[in-house]
Amino acid sequence: MKTTPLLHSMQHFILGMMIVAASLISQKTQAQNARISKDEMQKLSGWVGEWKGEGWQMDQQTRQKITFTVVEKVEQRLDGMALIVEGKGSSNGTLGHHAMAMVYYNADARHYDFHSLVMQGHSTMAKGEFNDKGEFVWGFKVPQGEVRYVITIEGDTWTEKGAFSMDGSTWYPTMEMQLKRVK
Repeated sequence: MKTTPLLHSMQHFILGMMIVAASLISQKTQAQNARISKDEMQKLSGWVGEWKGEGWQMDQQTRQKITFTVVEKVEQRLDGMALIVEGKGSSNGTLGHHAMAMVYYNADARHYDFHSLVMQGHSTMAKGEFNDKGEFVWGFKVPQGEVRYVITIEGDTWTEKGAFSMDGSTWYPTMEMQLKRVK
């Protein structure tokens, strides 16, 4: 069969579109299939256990500090490639905070992915990393600015501080807790 210039051009166009589609599918697949580093997860192995303590958080309406007690349970999963972190906090006997997160090291992005869910029906996909002081810093952007948390573990004491910034340079404390390892 003899091809016409129009048919020849259409074949090239279709071939080009197939190459572009294959490239996009490959990129999307790579983005959804990040490599996980078990070695980097060893840096978080000190988190594993059960922690109990007290803290405070800023009430968004009244701008007053509300004190709470909290229990954090951290377990290794997938042979140490991920952590499951579950926290429950109560004030005056009422559960006010219940969150769960899965943490793993994304070797392709070179940071920890921190996927958290809270009982109010919200979820975040945050990034985490160690700063120059050896503290674990994780956070995410919100429409009004940024939220960040700094975790320091020294021996059997877990300290976590939360803050909010509208501009990325001035930070306002939003919560703090100090926990002791009980298991």
